[in-house]
Amino acid sequence: MDLLANAENWLAGVHKASVSQTVTYQRGSETISIKATAGQSESASFDRGGMPVSFVGQVWLIEATDLVIGGVTVKPILGDLITHNGTVYRVVAESSGDRPWRVSGANGTVIRVFTKQVR
Repeated sequence: MDLLANAENWLAGVHKASVSQTVTYQRGSETISIKATAGQSESASFDRGGMPVSFVGQVWLIEATDLVIGGVTVKPILGDLITHNGTVYRVVAESSGDRPWRVSGANGTVIRVFTKQVR
């Protein structure tokens, strides 16, 4: 492993230990408790009629290896739920046609999960 990857892994661990909060991640009837850090995402796209639509959502930074459901490491999919302090967020795509997560960093240690508050 190179120096940059080592540094990124170290920073992800420090970030997880000092800034993240415990959330519940749910896919169907399966739920897990994981550490995640909240952020915000703002983007714009166009609807089918060509009108601009802005999107402000909640972003969750999660260590990729922590997202284990049913004994298998998974990636977020549309419709998964994240609950924090009683507030529920649905995993959504940031823009139409995009996947609902993005790698954060060079080696993929952390992923950014895009969500929108539903209740």
